[in-house]
Amino acid sequence: MTATVPESPTAPPHPHDAPTVVLEPGADPAVDQRGRVDVADQVVEKIAIAALAETDGVGGTSGTVDRMLGRDEAGGRPRVSATVSGRSVRLDARISVAYPSPVAATCDRARAHVVRQVESLTGLGVARVDIAVSALTLPRASSTGRDLA
Repeated sequence: MTATVPESPTAPPHPHDAPTVVLEPGADPAVDQRGRVDVADQVVEKIAIAALAETDGVGGTSGTVDRMLGRDEAGGRPRVSATVSGRSVRLDARISVAYPSPVAATCDRARAHVVRQVESLTGLGVARVDIAVSALTLPRASSTGRDLA
């Protein structure tokens, strides 16, 4: 024989029956008292460098003569300086563009990708991205060996 026991009025609610609560930012004072997260300039710089390296047409390999004469001391790799101020960041980047990529279009793509990556990974707003093209380089080789005919 089975008996059904009625639920008491003081029984705790089932976890799945709990209402969903959405708080506006800053609405809960306890959240503000937990602390804060500061993102260092160097972290933003590394994220921006990675984003630039992912952009088609950015980078490449500079010639040995260029490196010896100091024209491209980074060897075709992008360099970035970041300044974090509050919840926004300003970036200064020096890149090389792989010849014959269009310089302006490559810079626009690079800027957009850097903004997306920095904002999504840090939560900071990107106020400005200045890009200086320091060199035109040879495109990166797709293979390490020679193609023999």
